Amino acid sequence: MAFDINAIINHRRLKKLYKVLDQVNALGETMAQCSDAQLQQKTHDFQKQLRENKVTLNTLLPEAYAVVREASRRVLGMYPKDVQVLGAIAMHQGHISEMQTGEGKTLTATMPLYLNALTDKQVFLITTNEYLAKRDYLEMKPLFQWLGLTTSLGFVDQQQGGMLNKEKRKLYDHHIIYTTNGHLGFDYLIDNLADTIENKFLPELHYAIIDEVDSILLDTAQTPLVISGAPRVQSNLFDIVKAFVATLVEDEDFKMKVHKKEIWLTERGIEKANHYFNVSHIYDKPYFELVRMIHLSLRATHLFECNVDYIVLDGEIMLIDRITGRMLPGTKMQAGLNQAVEAKENLAISEDMSVMATITFQNLFMQFERFSGMTATGKLAEKEFFELYSKIVVQIPTSRPVIRQDYPDRVFVSAKEKNKAILDEIAQLYLQQRPVLLITRTAEDATYFSDILFSRNIPNNLLIAQNVAREAQMIAEAGQLSAVTVATSMAGRGTDIKLSEEVHRLGGLTVLVHEHMENSRIDKQLRGRAGRQGDPGQSQIFISLDDYLVTRWSDTQLKNNTRLMAQDHASLSQSRVFKNKVKRLVTRAQRISEEEGMKSRKIANEFEKSVSVQRQLIYSERDRILQNESIDALDFETLAREVFQHHFKGCEMVRHYDVISYIYKNLSFSFEASTLKQKDFHSTELVEFLLGEFKKQWAFNRQKINDDTLFQQYLCKAVLKAIDVSWIEQVDDLQQLKNSVNQRQKGQRNAIFEYHKVALESFKKMGWDVKDRIVRNLCLSIIDKDDNGDLIMYFP
Repeated sequence: MAFDINAIINHRRLKKLYKVLDQVNALGETMAQCSDAQLQQKTHDFQKQLRENKVTLNTLLPEAYAVVREASRRVLGMYPKDVQVLGAIAMHQGHISEMQTGEGKTLTATMPLYLNALTDKQVFLITTNEYLAKRDYLEMKPLFQWLGLTTSLGFVDQQQGGMLNKEKRKLYDHHIIYTTNGHLGFDYLIDNLADTIENKFLPELHYAIIDEVDSILLDTAQTPLVISGAPRVQSNLFDIVKAFVATLVEDEDFKMKVHKKEIWLTERGIEKANHYFNVSHIYDKPYFELVRMIHLSLRATHLFECNVDYIVLDGEIMLIDRITGRMLPGTKMQAGLNQAVEAKENLAISEDMSVMATITFQNLFMQFERFSGMTATGKLAEKEFFELYSKIVVQIPTSRPVIRQDYPDRVFVSAKEKNKAILDEIAQLYLQQRPVLLITRTAEDATYFSDILFSRNIPNNLLIAQNVAREAQMIAEAGQLSAVTVATSMAGRGTDIKLSEEVHRLGGLTVLVHEHMENSRIDKQLRGRAGRQGDPGQSQIFISLDDYLVTRWSDTQLKNNTRLMAQDHASLSQSRVFKNKVKRLVTRAQRISEEEGMKSRKIANEFEKSVSVQRQLIYSERDRILQNESIDALDFETLAREVFQHHFKGCEMVRHYDVISYIYKNLSFSFEASTLKQKDFHSTELVEFLLGEFKKQWAFNRQKINDDTLFQQYLCKAVLKAIDVSWIEQVDDLQQLKNSVNQRQKGQRNAIFEYHKVALESFKKMGWDVKDRIVRNLCLSIIDKDDNGDLIMYFP
């Protein structure tokens, strides 16, 4: 007798949750008998009890959830079901709730959001896109408002432009904030660039619920959010190198591992480059930039696909999330890769900007004191959730049995035969007036099917990254009579497809999937578009030997078997032996794809550790300075002495010219060189001399400002400026270092060790750079006052 160990473990977890659910249910009748005023008063009572430490959130949970339940019935006309309460309990406990499509995750989240907001600390509901965040905010705002809690949307519509920090502070000054992972990430970076405590706007990151948590914390976990600074010196090699790369032949001049995004020149390719650029050897030190540009052009040409990895929109490169198919506004490839892709597409080359601040989604959510999540496909990734975030996944039962029929894969030899079968299937369903949703891997495939269907007089909606603005409307229409929707895997995730009564009687929505996706979680999500809340529905995946998974992750032995391929394809597709072979091939390819994806995320996480630790140290120090904690404790005279000693360390004697040069660059623009009679200095006496010059500048500025509070502000700004400029350089250096190490030895342990070693050395050097800049800022700054008496400061 076989045992499903995962089912047993999940049953035990649910058993604990059911005990809490019983307590919530026991209070249901009591809450129902409360008047509106009595029920609303509960919020104030809870807050008072928590402030006085009479209760904890855990002990308060049953009553708080019972209050939200009853309030939801009165305000929204919806009473959270037992399974929704189970999901809510799991999320408060910090777990990930796996709840199937249509089970009401938006309503479920209201309970842990309410409970955690009672602490008077802000709580967040994070979604993947603005539409979902705005929809959930508008739907749930009346409930929280009725209960006495304030809510906000953590962003404004793009048409309204940017916001000042004080305006953002108003958005975040609410109990509950609905926002997207992208908006929160950029706001986190902007907040930590604030130059005064008044310009800080982000509250303490206390608790968050992440919707579609696998998409955010796994699929896009390593997506870097970047705030750019000044442009780097632009290379003029893009077009020249592009022409050279066009002459290269795969396997002869270069080799690549597409699944690992790795590509390199062969010996023959190197010789070809030497001859093409007329150099002795391109890997000699003087040609480092040339080699970098060749590798960038190779990657752009062969590893990045238009309409898969990016689209061209209004003359610019817009990145696409390969998993969801959604556009990633505000995100660019770094270290020249974006410019290489622009050259490939014959676009105007944009400036390659330096990196001021950056963070990945993985590290962003690690800043929260607590977070939980919800998704329909968490269990398949529980191992990775636990390894990366120490999170377990609890599978929540559905309120009604899932009656959707998931048919076995249909197997074909080639893509041509498979595509014909899909089109025929859609035509037949259309004749029966049954709605159908066809999902493809790429926008190119989706457009192909949409065009063919129109040519056959089958009207359809096309949902790809380029027309995402109509996503909600298209998905709302997808469950109607005769509706045909063609989409990439983005297809309405987080949005329910509701069926009309006629469609219900006809058997519901049919989901056809053009091929298996890169991991089984996505396949499950796509099937789950049909059969919500006990609705009827069907799903079927079509596969062939031309599928992306097979060509990228599997061997081609079966396809290259000429004797087998010479047989009639129609009869071959009906062969049970052949079908089983292809299914095993696809299953194995998908498993390898999943393993490689997990491995890639682990390696990326290892690389991210250095910058994460350094970022935390820098941001913590900035906060202490903004609150004047560090400034009060800082001995600037001792700091200046250390700077001078470090700069002239190892110098027995220092020449007159070098002393004058150092003073002009670091201590005084107006120093009278003629007053310095001594020709050469012993390093020890030079330190004392320079310290004297530093004290003069300090006294001059102190007298000019002539106000203790303003002088404190001046010191704070001088130190912050030094830290920020040095940190910007450090972040940019680490970005370049990571790309350099990745290019040489991606995936190897010694490459990661090398990166951390160099990153640590660089951080130590940055410490001295900060001290140097503090001294320079204090001595070379230009200070004035405006008409209001406020300081105007210019730093070198």
